[in-house]
Amino acid sequence: MAHTEGTTPRVQRLSALVAIALVAIAVGFAFGRILVGHGATYRMIAVGSVSGVIAWATERRGMLFATAMSAVALLLAVTWLSVAHQTLYGIPTADSIRSLGTLATLVGAQAREYVSPAPATPALIMAGVIAVWAAVFSCYALAFRAQSPLLALVPPLALVVFADSVLDQQMKPVYGVLFLIAALAVLFADSLRRIRAWGPVWSPVAGRDRLMPVAGSNARRVGATALAVAALAPLFVPGFGSTSVLDISRFGSDNRIRVSPLVQMGSILRDTKDNNPPFFQVQVAPGHQSYWQMVALDQFDGNTWQQRDDPGVQVQNDAIQSPAISGETVQQTFTMLNDLGYSWLVAGGDPASISMNDTVTWHPLSSSLTMDGWPDKGESYTVTSTYADPTPEQLRINGVEPVDRLYTALPPGTIPASVTQMAEKWTRNAQNPYDRVMAIMQHLRGPSFTYNPNVDLQDNPQALADFLQQRQGFCQQFASLMAVMLRSIGIPARIGLGFTQGQPVTNETGTYIVHGHDYHSWVEVPFNGFGWLTFDPTPNFYDPSTSSYTTLSSPETCTVVNGHQTYGLHGGPGSKGGPTPAHPITKHVKGQVNATQGTASTPRGNAALGGVTLSNVVGTAAGIVVLLAIGIPLLHWLRRRRRLLTAHDPRTLVLATYDVFTDRARELGVGRAPGETPDEFRRKLAATDTLNGANEPLARMTAQVVRAAYAAEDPDAGVAASVRRDADEVLHALRAATPLRQRVLGRYRSD
Repeated sequence: MAHTEGTTPRVQRLSALVAIALVAIAVGFAFGRILVGHGATYRMIAVGSVSGVIAWATERRGMLFATAMSAVALLLAVTWLSVAHQTLYGIPTADSIRSLGTLATLVGAQAREYVSPAPATPALIMAGVIAVWAAVFSCYALAFRAQSPLLALVPPLALVVFADSVLDQQMKPVYGVLFLIAALAVLFADSLRRIRAWGPVWSPVAGRDRLMPVAGSNARRVGATALAVAALAPLFVPGFGSTSVLDISRFGSDNRIRVSPLVQMGSILRDTKDNNPPFFQVQVAPGHQSYWQMVALDQFDGNTWQQRDDPGVQVQNDAIQSPAISGETVQQTFTMLNDLGYSWLVAGGDPASISMNDTVTWHPLSSSLTMDGWPDKGESYTVTSTYADPTPEQLRINGVEPVDRLYTALPPGTIPASVTQMAEKWTRNAQNPYDRVMAIMQHLRGPSFTYNPNVDLQDNPQALADFLQQRQGFCQQFASLMAVMLRSIGIPARIGLGFTQGQPVTNETGTYIVHGHDYHSWVEVPFNGFGWLTFDPTPNFYDPSTSSYTTLSSPETCTVVNGHQTYGLHGGPGSKGGPTPAHPITKHVKGQVNATQGTASTPRGNAALGGVTLSNVVGTAAGIVVLLAIGIPLLHWLRRRRRLLTAHDPRTLVLATYDVFTDRARELGVGRAPGETPDEFRRKLAATDTLNGANEPLARMTAQVVRAAYAAEDPDAGVAASVRRDADEVLHALRAATPLRQRVLGRYRSD
């Protein structure tokens, strides 16, 4: 029979597909690390794989067509992964396109806000999907269309290097090894196409083309040694794993502690035991501790809460031009315990005056104080505030204060109807705004809602409905849902952002230390004569200054958990049988500092920073072993099935069936030798005494194969079917006589 020398186009295309699949896996694993959770990594791998398959499938078409197909598929991918709730049966709509445009404007801000690994927000997922998709598609185009394999490796390599750059002290050689393997696969696939002009790399063996490395076993040993040295050499380079060569995550940083004034539903948890610095110290009259507000957020775009633009008014003679309210005057002194990289000055209550050796600006729209520059360690200032102390009856009588309609505004057409319907249901028996506010707050603090810092709800309107259904979340979700619910029934509301009261200092009455884990958000509602009042819907968090109007059926009790105060309410709808330790909420902040609220968390897993841990190596090795254990037999099976399915006439099918038979016999330890005729192979099998009565089917099959190979007449379909039955019968007899060890190991033999 005739054989085509060299690699066939089918083998070349298969090698290219395997190479681009390895690139997609390597890039997805490496780049996916910059986002929190395994789910983001799996999505990146899937996206890269689909991009590579599309590039491979459209290789023989024009570049314009391939690019157009890739662009359409990319649009579907980013829509499904970022704004799936706004599609029509999975098809992008005008609303989903607009949402993608909005997410695109948030990418830069969120990239600056979060420290990697960052939460998997829709905006960052969209950016990651586009980056991985483009890198894999361009890699294939450059390698196999432009025939520039080295240049093709630049886009995926850039993503791998970027991930190592922004992940301080998390350099792991396993990602470099994966990329190295993928790069070698690309070069090998490119070489198969080029080497056809030099001579065959496939030698005709036993009636089929089999891979025979031209360079021989010595070349394979040299190649394996080079791969091992390249993978392990970095481990012995001085300074490996200590830091990145170019750490762009710290570029331009001055190591100050920074926090963002945005409430993001994608905030995540991290262990803060070893990275939870004190922010500031507060001295206040005993019994007047409260939440320390940084800024109020009053604009909701359906995804996030933000503050309105407000140039503010410079404070003159320490006096703050804020509306007068009735209540008690309290003085607080704040002393910075670290260099802070934000300009907001925190204060409790409603600030009336501030004394500070710096220029201070009051922003009435966001009830915030800012300074020129930012507070330095050791700097202090004193604020005199008014603490409102209304009774529930006063708030029922006075009602909410007339304010700008913006405080009741919601983005049209974006809030799920279930949110408004639930707000109306919870407040249908309430006769006044105060009771409606309390009804919503008590339902959220009630036993049907659970504080769970491990949920993964995104930054979009559908997340509110998901949270309302799952009834598990953390402070940003509780506060955002309550504010949206209040606005949906016409009650003005905004989000307060700042810190809980902090940890009391032993033997220093009225002194509190506020740490990163005290970062918190709550809801504020304006009432006539009392200004903006705090209502905290998050279970197990409580502002002591609101006890006169938010206490439920019995007084609150304070407990200290791991050195931090938390409050539990007994006997009311929010009770769960006693005080429960508050869980932490961590928000990534600039400068590698995490702002958290609640108590110190329990580490999730044993992921160690820096270096290579044994668990990393073992886990990666186990994963590779499992993939190989499943993939190699599957690859053999797929190759055989393809050979049979591509046989379009009886003669070809008979020969393909015999080829598959000899291939499977080799797995059982009785392979057909090079140059061995079918009849010689039959006699060798018969001499092994392993056929157990299958000699007649073997002789019949061999005769039909020889006739199909050399006879002028074509066999009919019945002959092809009989050869298939005889081959199965012989293989069954061989398998029964073959030890289990050989049957298993034979599946992993090399061709």
